Amino acid sequence: MGLNMKWVHGALVYHDGQRWFDAFGPNVAKLLEDFVGTPFSAADQMAGWLATLVEAGVGETTVALKAGADAGALVITADANEDDGANLQALGEAFKLASGYPLYFGVKLRVSEATQSDFFLGLAITDADVLGAVTDSIEFRKVDGTTTCNFVLNKDSAETETAALTVAAATDYVLEFYFDGTNVDFWVNGVQGTRPAVTNLPNDEWLTPTIQFLNGAAGAGKNLEIDWIRVVQINA
Repeated sequence: MGLNMKWVHGALVYHDGQRWFDAFGPNVAKLLEDFVGTPFSAADQMAGWLATLVEAGVGETTVALKAGADAGALVITADANEDDGANLQALGEAFKLASGYPLYFGVKLRVSEATQSDFFLGLAITDADVLGAVTDSIEFRKVDGTTTCNFVLNKDSAETETAALTVAAATDYVLEFYFDGTNVDFWVNGVQGTRPAVTNLPNDEWLTPTIQFLNGAAGAGKNLEIDWIRVVQINA
């Protein structure tokens, strides 16, 4: 379709169908990360994010930019024990699914292992282990022992899960959702999924972009690669 422009609540939005690339205006909140020259405050700690590492195995979990990646990429490589990995959250909670405040989320990813891996990609309250028992979130989530990834609305630990895709190893996926101020829709590689009921929409909490990846079974080297992640919200 190519790059298009539209006005949303007085903000200029650059988009391609459902996909938002950027937005400009005094009422815009956004996080746009392509992992090109992204600074790190310390080893495994991307500037502006807090990484909580789990690394009980013989190696170590690493969070780093990928060398030689087209247009940049972030790679989380899990340590060798089951449930080793990393939980990354952008500092501060800047996004809220409030009525009339449209929000776009998108991420491009691939995993090295389709079945024995866990990942969470979306928005959540501040929590060092969102795959554990986070109380409020909206995300694409896959747990170990299955290749099914669900789109999840989670409010006060009550969840609505909608099957989103079947994950294959070493395969690129673009996962996106859009909150129009009332309803939420999601897409996998540009194909729209079944609209979920918003009964468990986490609309009473401030949320932050969140990435978690865990090893689903013992064995070193499993990884999650993120090409880009974008969150754009227009506040009324």
